[in-house]
Amino acid sequence: MDDRFIKYTKLSLIIFLLFLAIPVSFSLVFGIFYGLSAVISSKPVDLIFEIFVISFPPLIFCTAYSIFFVRTKSHPSTFVKYFSWCLFTVGILISLYFLINDLSTYFKVHYHDITNYSVFAQWYLAGNIAAIFLIGVMQAFTTKKEKDWMEKAKDRATASN
Repeated sequence: MDDRFIKYTKLSLIIFLLFLAIPVSFSLVFGIFYGLSAVISSKPVDLIFEIFVISFPPLIFCTAYSIFFVRTKSHPSTFVKYFSWCLFTVGILISLYFLINDLSTYFKVHYHDITNYSVFAQWYLAGNIAAIFLIGVMQAFTTKKEKDWMEKAKDRATASN
């Protein structure tokens, strides 16, 4: 029993650290850019940092949509597959539109406050996350149920007999 406790404790710790590593790594990337900008304190570095910050949300969503677009090829339900592809395409196009629109706004007006850019609007961020969640739930309900470890063990036991 002690062996399982250690195994599951390690697994829980790894999962916790994984979820902790994601925001910490994002913070480190932004901190490195901010620190680099503060140390160098030049116009080109500030420009690169501001463009990176503006481009980050749409590029993350475009990447997520692209990965799920490729993974949807093997989905068993034809309707869900094509519906997902349509939503992914719309999501990519909307993200690219807002990226181009905000970058052109940046170069024309040069706002320093992120609230002036559409990619940081609550409806944009929440809408993209909701779309990805909706498609994930839809695909999960139309996929054949995976066998858990007990069912796999029963199948192995009957196969060996």
